[in-house]
Amino acid sequence: MSDRYSISIDPEMSEEDHETLLDGLIAAGERHAPPRGYELLAFSLRDERGKLRGGLLGSTLWNWLQVEILWIDEPLRGSGFGRELLKAAEKHARSIGCQMARLDTFDFEALGFYEKEGYQIYGQLEGFPAGHTQFHLKKALTA
Repeated sequence: MSDRYSISIDPEMSEEDHETLLDGLIAAGERHAPPRGYELLAFSLRDERGKLRGGLLGSTLWNWLQVEILWIDEPLRGSGFGRELLKAAEKHARSIGCQMARLDTFDFEALGFYEKEGYQIYGQLEGFPAGHTQFHLKKALTA
């Protein structure tokens, strides 16, 4: 490596530097792929006092819905709110032209739930974390 460059851990990297990295990655990718069509998504489940009791965070990218976080407060699990949040995200994604959805979950989380909602495993990573498996799932959003 040249003496003109250095590599170091940078736990306090500025937001501007984060943006530079992301912009560089996007520019490199767009030379080979269609426009990203990126949109952040956030859906919330709140009680009558406005307290957050669950939600879904995700994004859309290249006509795919990416579900990053789906969480329901423990006392409300099993009451259908997770399904409603997922359906709301899928409906929105379809309305803007998304044809597929993807997400990941672990063997100790919600694999059965997602399979009931039509998601299919396309990959898995054993030993992540140690003693467990991470599952990668996808679903067609078209009828």
